[in-house]
Amino acid sequence: MELIIFVIIMVAVLVLPLKLAAAMLGAKNTGVFYCLFALLLALIIQRIVGGMLPGVTDSAGILMTIPLAAIAYMLVLGTGFLKAILIALLQGIITYFAMLLFVGLPWAV
Repeated sequence: MELIIFVIIMVAVLVLPLKLAAAMLGAKNTGVFYCLFALLLALIIQRIVGGMLPGVTDSAGILMTIPLAAIAYMLVLGTGFLKAILIALLQGIITYFAMLLFVGLPWAV
């Protein structure tokens, strides 16, 4: 039972911000499974590129993840590259504030 609850929470925390960002910016495919597949594809692309470039610092790695995730979002969600970059940035912002709500900071309630 705990595993099912964990999977539901992980889908809510990871997929729903992408779904919201894609819907706000007018992507063609905004379904939950499209967003889940886009996240998995972004993870695979980032791992492949990260394996090719060892020794990348954290700040450079963060700067690399946005365009790499945008490539996956562009392919799966059916949008342009610049709009996919905006989706990746908006997804990060939504995820940040959602995590603040989940943590339960006093000012975020």
